[in-house]
Amino acid sequence: MVVHPIEAWEGLKTKNGDGLFVPYDELMVAANQTQFCERLRVIHPVIFLMTLLTYRSFHLVPTFRELWQHYVRLTGYEGYNNSEVIKYQSFYARFDEYLVNYLKMVVSLAMEKLESNSPWKLRGSLEQFSTIYILDNTLVRLHDKLNLLFPAARTRKPGKSAGFKVSVLFNAVAHGPCSISVFPERTHDIKTFKIGKWVENSLIILDLGFFKTWNFDKIVRYGGSFLIRLKSNSKPIVTKILLPEADSRYKDLIGLPVHEVLGKLPHGPVAMKVRVSFRRRKYRNKRGRVDFCDFYCYADFNHTAQRWHTYLTNLSPEEFTVPEICALYTYRWTIELLFKEIKSDNELGQKKSVNAYLSESLIYIAILRTIMSREFYSLVSKWLAQNSDTSIPPLLWSRIFIEHLPNMASIIRKETIFGFRSSNEWVGLLKDLVRCSIPIKRAESRLLQVLQL
Repeated sequence: MVVHPIEAWEGLKTKNGDGLFVPYDELMVAANQTQFCERLRVIHPVIFLMTLLTYRSFHLVPTFRELWQHYVRLTGYEGYNNSEVIKYQSFYARFDEYLVNYLKMVVSLAMEKLESNSPWKLRGSLEQFSTIYILDNTLVRLHDKLNLLFPAARTRKPGKSAGFKVSVLFNAVAHGPCSISVFPERTHDIKTFKIGKWVENSLIILDLGFFKTWNFDKIVRYGGSFLIRLKSNSKPIVTKILLPEADSRYKDLIGLPVHEVLGKLPHGPVAMKVRVSFRRRKYRNKRGRVDFCDFYCYADFNHTAQRWHTYLTNLSPEEFTVPEICALYTYRWTIELLFKEIKSDNELGQKKSVNAYLSESLIYIAILRTIMSREFYSLVSKWLAQNSDTSIPPLLWSRIFIEHLPNMASIIRKETIFGFRSSNEWVGLLKDLVRCSIPIKRAESRLLQVLQL
């Protein structure tokens, strides 16, 4: 009987006592609901998923035949349930819209599981928020023959390249992605940002590509907070300068744009209350009215680069200082490290195919690998925090985790073919992961430490 490969065995317990990743029964229900596999005949949806998760090519140019052979090894050369081994053509045909829908549902379930089992929490003045979100997009190059379906935006070969834009919403408390969306590459960043009730009582850190005043007003109306760099061509009007004796010394600067005011202020940290204008959306073919919002602008002068660093937010200066805001924005680099992990270690964009469904499936597989790695990382980090003062860098853990995928596939093969179910092998794998991940030379992270266990 096929068992779910990662269950709550002794030594692999989460804080709720549940198993890691998505339970076996939920994977089977997802396969049935998406019509990927309604009956267990030649293809088994859980083994198929584990094949995609544990497959890693060791060749310069990966081939799809390697993936098919990996599935055959996991199910046994006599096939699943003593049936005929699936042919290569039939295996390739399984990469269709039903598989994409199945993987989307599994990714959604895995992200919910990652958040519910997370041992992390915010620290210090950030405890007032339920979580911190970071939103950003990354580009994935596709096979050139898909250029008509997904034309690339920035390329040296106009009209001959193809690409996806993958939008990722990072949840700091879950320490991993909590939302994934795939768009054609030519989709503007603003159109990938959908604001809703999910921003309530949370802080979202944005890149300049998402700068739009109307969206900031909407975040505040939903009860959330935001932090973003100020655009160089943006002209918020200063209504108050929060410096000692500012009412008498700098009263002539009130009413001027931010960048003009900064040119007349001493080089140092400064907070200002600003008013920004924006135009509402047009309604019934009538031009939208002009509206105003009051936010805060934090600025600090970089003496090395000889320029100002400016940030726009609705966070009050009574709760955060200028250095704290600057340090908080550096935490946005976490999602760039996540993209590096997904692309370098989990091979996002490295395998190219003329099959559009296969190309999209590989994106969700890379995300699922990352979620699985982050679940193990949170479990190990909690254990290390209770038993030692050693911490493991996330990028180092990701590389070691990917290197141990063949060992994980070997354990799954024993369970699926021979029915062996030994918790000792999984615990041994976990111990080996920890042993290999301990850094030889400890280096302090430059990012703000916003989490604690």
